[in-house]
Amino acid sequence: MKAAVFLNYNKIEIRDIPKPEPGDNEVVLKVGACGVCGTDYHIYTGQLKAAKPPVVLGHELTGTIISMGKHVKRFREGQTVSVDPLIACNTCEFCHTGRPNLCVNPTTIGYVVNGGFEQYAAIPQTHIYPISEKAGIKAGILVETLACVLHGFDRLGLKAGHSVMILGAGTVGCLWNQLVKHTPSTLLIQTELVEFRRTIAKKLGADVVIDPLHEKLIERVLSLCPEGVDYIIDATGDPKAVEQAIPLVRKGGTFMIFGVCPEDAMIRVSPFMLYQKEMNLIASKMPPQTLDRSVKLLEAGLIDYDTIVNSVMPLESIEEAFRMFEHSRDKVIKMAIDPWM
Repeated sequence: MKAAVFLNYNKIEIRDIPKPEPGDNEVVLKVGACGVCGTDYHIYTGQLKAAKPPVVLGHELTGTIISMGKHVKRFREGQTVSVDPLIACNTCEFCHTGRPNLCVNPTTIGYVVNGGFEQYAAIPQTHIYPISEKAGIKAGILVETLACVLHGFDRLGLKAGHSVMILGAGTVGCLWNQLVKHTPSTLLIQTELVEFRRTIAKKLGADVVIDPLHEKLIERVLSLCPEGVDYIIDATGDPKAVEQAIPLVRKGGTFMIFGVCPEDAMIRVSPFMLYQKEMNLIASKMPPQTLDRSVKLLEAGLIDYDTIVNSVMPLESIEEAFRMFEHSRDKVIKMAIDPWM
């Protein structure tokens, strides 16, 4: 079978590798598609040292079960599923207290074991979630990312009647937009540098979309919310954006760190301001047991996945997709790799 094998930073080869056989508690999927995530790009470029090459990257995968191990009883061949890529150790303190997303010794599909940028993938039965075939590959590849956003949404504790600002309108920002849209907030503001993505943010449900490069962000936001914004979510992973937006939180409000900033990045923030405003500064990491709800939202049509996933490419174009992730933000939001194109 064909697979895109990550060998070293900035080096991937399309290779013919053996088709996997299922272990006793595994299924083998015919991969329908796999999403291109920012972490894949950062692994490829060496900014994130989370993978162990040689390995097949790709953790946002969906596919059809073609074979099953002898202990797999809950599923059937021909069933369409999406994948939870985080295989927790189940022995550490965090796993025992229901927080597998903080596991100290995880095995991640697409980082440590082969992921979705291949034609067939072996996946533990504990980490697959059935999804309607009618939803299609665009919905299927968003299950894991939306599950991450759902965990953040739960932690945010968004209350009806409050104002919200989302920083960024990439895949994550657009998914946050969709969740907030279905909550009766009084105002949804979204910031985005790229005109194409600002148009998408507006289409998806933002009331006001701001270009922070050409508008005075602080003045514009305070003209809309004179006391500040109740909830601000960073979906950029840009420390400058975080630093600029924290002072815009209303007294008693909440700022969420959701985008993944570089590991060595630092921001300046006034502890006195946090105290004076009694501000909540929180973060959210990965999805602990939220994939089932993610599937339900996508199947119900509450997420506009056709707008968000706007590019599907063949396996041979994986490195081009990584380049587009960085240099074609005016054309694409979410890219998917179809290994059968």
